[in-house]
Amino acid sequence: MSRFSLVITAGDPAGIGYETACKFFLQDESKKYDIALIGHKWIVEKTYKDILKQDIPKHLTVLEPDNNIFSYEYGNISAECGKAAISYIDYAVNGALNKEFDALITCPINKKSIKDAGYNFPGHTEYLAYLSGVNNVSMMLAGNNVKTILATTHYPVKEIASHINEDIVLNAINNAHKAGRYFGKLSPKIAVCGLNPHSGDNGALGNEEIKIINPAIKKAQSMGINVFGAFPADTIYTKAKEWDFIIAMYHDQGMIAVKMDSFGEAVNVTLNLPFIRTSVDHGTAFDIAGKGICSCSSLNKAVNMAHMMVEYDKSIRSI
Repeated sequence: MSRFSLVITAGDPAGIGYETACKFFLQDESKKYDIALIGHKWIVEKTYKDILKQDIPKHLTVLEPDNNIFSYEYGNISAECGKAAISYIDYAVNGALNKEFDALITCPINKKSIKDAGYNFPGHTEYLAYLSGVNNVSMMLAGNNVKTILATTHYPVKEIASHINEDIVLNAINNAHKAGRYFGKLSPKIAVCGLNPHSGDNGALGNEEIKIINPAIKKAQSMGINVFGAFPADTIYTKAKEWDFIIAMYHDQGMIAVKMDSFGEAVNVTLNLPFIRTSVDHGTAFDIAGKGICSCSSLNKAVNMAHMMVEYDKSIRSI
């Protein structure tokens, strides 16, 4: 296996992953990175020839998990595509755990396709955690001015409160604190949102802040972590530039702020893996796959952030 600082996994072949990755390597900026693409060479060749009408860039290295040839159609769910997408992730994680790669940048996979392929995982984050033997990762979405970490992720709204406990909140705070090294801050300034409107209004609108969130914050403060709250979510995001990280209690509480800040250009980061992982903030976009019209702007951001995180981490390690 060749040594590269960064690798991009191509994602589901029926989606826009290959196209966005191939467009990325057409840019002169891609030459400044020590980076390779993990995918199938024959699909890369097909993408450049049939969709982009361009020659394959000479500086593009494609790392193949195997040479399987299979049929696929853009925009269609397929177990074969799910299997291929998983093989790219397996290759990348194996290399990262063996110190062959410093960071992974992932293009989107399709949840139904990987399930049809026999992999019962909700998505990238859970599968990466499984492969790495880690059970306390956190999802962070980074926009231009907002970096928000989700205490809980994909639960129905009616179930959110039942999934929030002190350990969940403390885990998000700890992961935010440890992530500071990747953004040039050994003691990042962290804000924590309340769960309820007006952060519970002293118990008048809910007591999760009093019983769960504030005790977790105090425990983290006693450990020397620079964390504050719980703040009303509708006001703390207006001051996002004052904070290194903001912890949201649930998906939409944090994601709406990021989407308003940087729709289409935000970066998904998985915290507390044994390697750096960033991702585009969009899905497989089956509706436009194969049409040559997708943008690679989110992938540009994800690659740049991964590179920055690697460099900050190296600087910390050298101290």
